[in-house]
Amino acid sequence: MRLFRSRDLPGRWIGEDKHGGLVHWPAEPDGWAQRTPYTGPKRALEEVDPVLARGTGWPGAGRGRPRRHPAQVKTFGIRSTVDEIAEWKECAKEEHKQPSVWARDELNAAAKRARSKRKP
Repeated sequence: MRLFRSRDLPGRWIGEDKHGGLVHWPAEPDGWAQRTPYTGPKRALEEVDPVLARGTGWPGAGRGRPRRHPAQVKTFGIRSTVDEIAEWKECAKEEHKQPSVWARDELNAAAKRARSKRKP
């Protein structure tokens, strides 16, 4: 099954139903229940990854929650002391972030600084 989006219908997905017809629905949880036939121009549609419509109820999206990030993600573990973890959690709390978000932001900033030092 194929998924599309259109500049003419922001906040909505356009996709194929089980019979191959095009329908559109709100890009929100259980939006598929509010689907209606799509009668607009097919040339105006941009095909996108079906995974993006996860959580809307569209049967072509597969199962599970929608991705938070368009790129593939993977877990990266770091060995650290209990004191280090406590300090990182406190810093994250002060910035009103989850510890994993805070750590990712800090690592990305450090990588950017290191990269800028290497370039002439």
